[in-house]
Amino acid sequence: MAGDNWDLGEGLDPEGPSGADLDRFGDELMRCKRCGAQMYDQASVCPECGEIVEEGEKTLSVWVILGMRSDRVDVMSRGSGRDGAGFSLVEMLLVIAVIAVLIAMLMPALSGARQTAIRVKTQSMMADLSNAAQRFGNDNNGRNPGYFSETLMGHSDNNAIGMSAMENAMLELGGTRAVLGSAMDDNMPSVNPEAGIIQIGPSADEENQVIVNLNLIGAEGAYYVPEEQFFRPLIHDGTANAQQNGDPSDISQRLMPDLLDAWGNPMLVWSQDPGAPSSLVLSGGADEIYPQIARVSSDNPSPNPTDFTGPAWFYLESNSAFLEAQAFGSAGINMSGDPAVGSASALGTGVADGDRIRTLASVLASSNSYQLDPTVDGLADANFDEIFPSRARGRFLVHSAGTDGIYLNTSDPGWAENSITNGTSVFYLDFGNSYMDQNNARYTDSNGAFTNIDLFEPFDDLMFGTK
Repeated sequence: MAGDNWDLGEGLDPEGPSGADLDRFGDELMRCKRCGAQMYDQASVCPECGEIVEEGEKTLSVWVILGMRSDRVDVMSRGSGRDGAGFSLVEMLLVIAVIAVLIAMLMPALSGARQTAIRVKTQSMMADLSNAAQRFGNDNNGRNPGYFSETLMGHSDNNAIGMSAMENAMLELGGTRAVLGSAMDDNMPSVNPEAGIIQIGPSADEENQVIVNLNLIGAEGAYYVPEEQFFRPLIHDGTANAQQNGDPSDISQRLMPDLLDAWGNPMLVWSQDPGAPSSLVLSGGADEIYPQIARVSSDNPSPNPTDFTGPAWFYLESNSAFLEAQAFGSAGINMSGDPAVGSASALGTGVADGDRIRTLASVLASSNSYQLDPTVDGLADANFDEIFPSRARGRFLVHSAGTDGIYLNTSDPGWAENSITNGTSVFYLDFGNSYMDQNNARYTDSNGAFTNIDLFEPFDDLMFGTK
């Protein structure tokens, strides 16, 4: 056929059509096989040799001009369809726009799936740790894991040191041989941080310090073997960039690892002091009752000198390592922030001690058990601030800050729903709001029956514990 004398344009000028041809872009540029002439196909006869060209017979080569750039793509000659046609600029922009829309739609779903996976992983770690603490208690006459006592961990001396309750628990959950002995023992090996031999304790007094072989945590006799990626030391040097509050008297203590949640933030342990009475003395009002459940420290009355001075169930000082950290966790959050000016921890030192105590007592108490002020005849006659806890949520509690990385964040829904605040200086949760709102109206379920709520649940924090 006559059209067989026309090929795909091999050997054409690589620079594309001349400037004079630009106004003709979109036409097929062909070369005659008989004489080699090049032309844009507007006629059916070669202008050089007179060869007849029949349209639709061959795949031709065309120059497509995009702005100042030329790209050659293969197309079918006019009248033969567009099998294998290239994208136009409009088509490419449309594809890009569709991809952008799909990404925008998928990103929240992917982010949500990732957060769910992180949360599930954290819950799994916390459950495993709680179970390990339970097994330890079964083997040790019901004692909670922790080499140093709750009273010593909660002492005000620990504020300057910054040993965490989790570190204390891991000294025993991590195995039977990790603690080599007292720092006062002359037979102990010398401190050698490079070899993993450190000196650690909640006090500057060597009588309250031990020698630890970090290499043996998770080894023989371990109740809990931490995953390496979630068990590591933090910046603990007393500087403004410290992830952990305090500055240990022996710098080797800075190497003691802490257990992190799957978000990369340290987890707290709230270990109930066995020396504190299990039942509360219900007299003197809230300022005398709540400090029996939670105190700032084990050695100082709190929040006022006239308040209850005996041992409490839990001490904030046992976790001051993180509740007072200046650059806490993966996001470097100041845990001493003021809730009056932004997101802050309701347990941090940006909140008054009395409010911190009431909040901690309210969330560490079981919401399924209560007792009333002695002057009240029954729950129906009580105001919310006359309802008090009767037992702890658990005797060994593991606490994660959750997605936002702030323990009991004052920006969480749980805070907005149930907190008592004037927005400037008063910030706390009251246990009585587990049973009625701040207008003293009882909560009811879908059937109209009276019920109660868990003040901790609306927060994104997580908590697991042993009974």
